[in-house]
Amino acid sequence: MFVSWPKTTDNTQQPVDMASASSLAFEEQLLCSICLHEFTEPVSTPCGHNYCKACITGYWATNDLTECPLCKKQFYHRPQLQVNTEFRDMAERFNNMRLRGKDNTLAKPGEVPCDICPWPKFKAQKTCLLCLSSYCQFHLELHRGVTAHMKHQLIDPVSNLGDRVCKKHNKVFELFCHRDQVCVCSVCLKDDHAMHKAVPLEREIAERKAHLDDVAAEIKTLENAKSRSIEEVKCKEERSKKQSQKEMEDIDEVFTDLILSLQRKQFGLVELIKEKQEEAEKQAKDNLTKLKQEIALLRKRRSEIEELLQTKDDLQLLQSCLSLDFPVEHGYKFDPICLLGASLSLPISDVSRQSYAVVVRKAVAQVEKSFSNEMETLIHEVRLSNGSEVIEPCGAAEKPVSDRFIKEVWNPPQDKLMMIQQCNAVDVTMDAYTAHPSLVVSGNGKQLRVRDGQLHLHALFGHRFRHHKCVLGEDGFSSGRFYFEVRVPGCSCWILGVVKESFDRELMYIPGPEEGYWTFAGFNPLLQTVGVFVDHEKGEVSFYNVDTRTQIYSYTGCNFKETTPALKTFLYSMAGTHVSSRLKLFPCLGIMEGLPIDGLEIIPVTH
Repeated sequence: MFVSWPKTTDNTQQPVDMASASSLAFEEQLLCSICLHEFTEPVSTPCGHNYCKACITGYWATNDLTECPLCKKQFYHRPQLQVNTEFRDMAERFNNMRLRGKDNTLAKPGEVPCDICPWPKFKAQKTCLLCLSSYCQFHLELHRGVTAHMKHQLIDPVSNLGDRVCKKHNKVFELFCHRDQVCVCSVCLKDDHAMHKAVPLEREIAERKAHLDDVAAEIKTLENAKSRSIEEVKCKEERSKKQSQKEMEDIDEVFTDLILSLQRKQFGLVELIKEKQEEAEKQAKDNLTKLKQEIALLRKRRSEIEELLQTKDDLQLLQSCLSLDFPVEHGYKFDPICLLGASLSLPISDVSRQSYAVVVRKAVAQVEKSFSNEMETLIHEVRLSNGSEVIEPCGAAEKPVSDRFIKEVWNPPQDKLMMIQQCNAVDVTMDAYTAHPSLVVSGNGKQLRVRDGQLHLHALFGHRFRHHKCVLGEDGFSSGRFYFEVRVPGCSCWILGVVKESFDRELMYIPGPEEGYWTFAGFNPLLQTVGVFVDHEKGEVSFYNVDTRTQIYSYTGCNFKETTPALKTFLYSMAGTHVSSRLKLFPCLGIMEGLPIDGLEIIPVTH
């Protein structure tokens, strides 16, 4: 069977894939055109067409004309039909071959074709390494049927048979050289690879497969671990998202409650001021009514007196004067102070309203300062919690709450001490009237040194330390955080820290935290600048070496609360003022030993 080879534009000939069409056409030629089945005793008519003997005889018996069913050629006499033995044998051979290769399929592009089949080629089932040929199912049976081929090695069909043959000796690769890591034939082992370690190719393949299985298993384990890591990351991300959402909701709720609380306080204060104003107006109205009544009575008395003065009889004047009643309790002595107090009742309410606003402004300013510092500290703690996040200057996203408390330019904190310096620094001034008599405080309250022997005037007054050479700061702190720095290069023995407001300054022994005394004594001449940091909320007092930016010592778990005496609580409640249980802590500085040239200096906090 032949197929056409059409010419292309470059005058090359390419085979046309007509395997399926040719096979189908050939099978149709082996079918009877009357019964459409395989030929049974095929006969040929004089015109050259083939039919089953029974089919053509039956066809002529049912028709008046004797003609060929295909070409319609008529015959004058019914031909004498003879069985075409050659055609019959050919059809039987083809049918037998088709039955034996019924599992065969034509080779598709990319599949290994049979090397024995003529065109069209069937798909190869096995490849013989000895014969270096591939066979379809039909030809494979023929290959196995040969006794000499019984011991040939068959493998799954491969197309690159040339890669399995030694180019030098034209023999199939049977061994693997470990030294050169190449496949070799038996002759190569005696030639170029003599004395090299070689193993059978099958063993090396098995070992390589086992190694690849182990590698694949390890990769699979690694994939599973990575997959679990991905799931863990997703779970953490989801938890973080939910936690952040909850945090934002909680913060929103806190701010909403704060706003509502402030609105309630505002409403209560406004209502109270209105009540006070109404009460003042009612009192003023009553005073006006009373004053009008007293004026009317005074006018009546004055009229009586004027009428009495018009009389000519002095005796009658004297007797009438004794009968007149001038009650002192009604103010008829004409006390100008009493009248002045009544006239000032209305301006007093105006002054009260002004004082209310001043108190509110002061309280709001304090809350604003404390809240702003706490929020800035919290924001930077959140930013510094992630090292990969860039810290933007404060106020870049929105306008600061108050320019007095938040600087326009903010240096991003690089460590904990810098964040403390930026967010919690306060201005500390020493109170000269609390200093030990052997110490002297400078006029600006920033320097402290040992007295040179001359007694200053302020040393005679004040509630000062009697036995400890210390001095307190002017201002105390009862909430939040605060930090200050002191230069100590000129002292060989100094003391820094904080003490509670009610600290007994006449103690003779060295006090400690139990007495409300949280201090640190220094004897190190290498220290230049010391920072003191107090966190009221956490109950911590920490001391830092500012030059090395390291923590020197820290008090933790400090109790900054005290029990307020019942009498003090009662008096404050009677005055309408809330008494806090938190200690007010005052900065404390001291020089335990030294010369007049020795001194301490409170310096501005820089970062």
